[in-house]
Amino acid sequence: MIRKTLLPLLCCLLFFAASARSDELPADGIAAIVGDEIILLSDVHRRMDITVQEMQISPTRQTAPPPAEVEKAALNNLIDDALVAQQAKEMQVAVTNQEVESAIANMAAQNNMDLETFRAALESQGTTLEQYKISMRSDLLKYKVMNMRVRSRVNISEEKAREFYNSQVRDVRRSAEFEGAHILIRVPADARAIDVAKLREKSVALVQRIKGGASFEEMAMSESDDKVTAQWGGRLGKRMPGEIPKVLDSVFLDMEPGELTGPVKSPAGFHILKLISREDTGVKPFSEVKNIIIGQLTQKEMERQQELWLQELRKKTFIKVRI
Repeated sequence: MIRKTLLPLLCCLLFFAASARSDELPADGIAAIVGDEIILLSDVHRRMDITVQEMQISPTRQTAPPPAEVEKAALNNLIDDALVAQQAKEMQVAVTNQEVESAIANMAAQNNMDLETFRAALESQGTTLEQYKISMRSDLLKYKVMNMRVRSRVNISEEKAREFYNSQVRDVRRSAEFEGAHILIRVPADARAIDVAKLREKSVALVQRIKGGASFEEMAMSESDDKVTAQWGGRLGKRMPGEIPKVLDSVFLDMEPGELTGPVKSPAGFHILKLISREDTGVKPFSEVKNIIIGQLTQKEMERQQELWLQELRKKTFIKVRI
C-alpha cells in the first residue's frame, strides 16, 4: 500500500481549502485519511485486484462478490493495515525480506504450484509478484502486531474445548446404546441444609477415593444407597439415551468410557457416575482431537479479539473516509 505522511498544512488544505486549491491533492484521489496517513484510490483498486486474483487462483475458484462489496472490503482492510502499521512503528516491529519470501513460497505450495507457476498465475490476472509481496508483507506485519497485542487476551481451556466437543457429538451419541453405573448417596426429602451439605461432602470424598485408586464397584457395593444396583457394582444395565432420568442421562451423554464424574444432584440425592461403555459411533475420543479443537477455538477467538482490538484503534484514531 502506498502511503504518504500528511503535513499539518496539507491536513488543513484537505478539509478547508477552496476548489481553487484542488491541485494540492494527489492526482488519483484520496480514499481515506487514517491518522497522519492517506490511502489513495489507486491503493484501493490495487487491493481489489489482488483480492479477486487470490480468489481466481485458489483451488476452490471462488467467485468474487459485487465490485462495491470488494471495494468496501478492500478499503476497510487498508484502513486496518494503516492502523497496524502505525502500531508496528510504535512497537518497532518489522518484517524481513526472508519472511516475505518464505510466506510466498508457502502460498505457492498451498496452491500446488512452484514459484514460477505462481508468478505466472499472478501475472495472468494482471498483477506482479512484487506487488503481491507488498500485500504479503502487510499481512505478515499485521500478524506479528496482532499476535503481540492480542494473544494475551486468548486462553482456550481444556474445559471449553470439551464443551465444544460435546456439543458436536451429542446428536450422534443420542442414537448409541451405553452402559453406565452410579453410586447414590440418598438425601431425605426433609433433610436440613446442613445435612445436605454433609452428604455432599461424603460424595466428594468418595469421588476422591475412587480417583485415588479405590474400586468403583466395591465402593458402590458398600456405600451406595441404591440397593438394587449396588449388588451389581452400581451398574445400570445397557440403556438408550432417554431411558434413565434426564438429569443423569444428559451427564452420561457427555462422558466417555471409563470416565468418572460427580457428585451430580438429582431429586433422589447425590450421584457418582461412571460410563462403562458406549456403542461405537465412529467418533474419535476427545483425547485424540483435543489439541486440534483447542487450536481451532484459539484461532477463532484470536480473530474475534483482533476485530475488537482494531475497533478500539479506530475509536481513538482520526479516520476520514472520502469514497
